Amino acid sequence: MKKLLLLSLIGLFISCGNQKCETTSNGFTSTEGEQVTMGSQESVDIFLKIDNAWKERDYDAIKSLVSDDAQFINADGESFIGGQAFADYIEKDYQETVVQNGQDWAWTINYAFAVKPTNADRGEYVNARFTGNYIAEEWYQIKDGKLVSWHQTRRTPTTTTN
Repeated sequence: MKKLLLLSLIGLFISCGNQKCETTSNGFTSTEGEQVTMGSQESVDIFLKIDNAWKERDYDAIKSLVSDDAQFINADGESFIGGQAFADYIEKDYQETVVQNGQDWAWTINYAFAVKPTNADRGEYVNARFTGNYIAEEWYQIKDGKLVSWHQTRRTPTTTTN
């Protein structure tokens, strides 16, 4: 019986190996025919390195993880380009949050996951939510191990009463 089961499994692997496997989609983009699939842990790991460098205000690490022509748009609609500009934005945020307003420089990552388009060489996108002094939703576009774009929205936490 064990031999029959083993032969069946080997036969299944061989037969599947000769077929082209179709990628399962879980969404679409505005580009005709392009779908969205789950991304990789590698992109999430790069996002985590960026987040750690942000918390530590390690601007050398930030610049090493950011593409020279990376584009950023923060929650206020300000846009800037490149690793140095991103480091400057983080420092400005730190000065306003901690030095001027006396708030904590701390947040919790509530989730992060990666998705990728199927018909484009645009890399992967990591979506993350943070809670702290505010709630932030952010998208990190990761390509070739570097951050190439970042978009942020923020809102103030609200409490609900029953």
